[in-house]
Parts: sequence; C-alpha cells; structure tokens
Amino acid sequence: MFVLIDLVSQANAVQRLLVGLADDEKIRWLRRHGDVDEIPNLPHGYPRHYSFVTPVGKECAFFLRGDEFVFLGDHSTFVARE
Repeated sequence: MFVLIDLVSQANAVQRLLVGLADDEKIRWLRRHGDVDEIPNLPHGYPRHYSFVTPVGKECAFFLRGDEFVFLGDHSTFVARE
C-alpha cells in the first residue's frame, strides 16, 4: 500500500510507480490518493494542468511531461529528480 502525504516530496516514488502509464491512468491513480482538479482556461497548446490536494491538505499544481511531474511554483517550474 502506498500512502501519499505530499506529492512534491514523494514525486520520485510516484513517478516510479506510474512509469509507462498513460496520462489519464496517472490522473486516475492520483484521484484514488487525493483530490485532482484540472486547471481550466489555459491558452491553446498548453498541456493540461492540474491542482492536487492530499488527504492531509498538502497542495500542489503540476502538469505531466512524459513520465515526469512538472510542478508549478511561484514564478518557476521544477521536476523532481533523484
């Protein structure tokens, strides 16, 4: 059993679990571990962006790029790498 407390700090482990899955499958997995909402009204051509809240209230925003989560911070984006 995998307990997701904070997607940002656990991103490497989650990426390993979900490697090779389609984006929709990754989002379904996340929905079983917290609340996922698509961020609406992005300009045409942008990837689908999501907000995520874990059961303990840790929040983040991200989009998927292949098997990586790209997190959105204040004036920055970043990818968790081992």
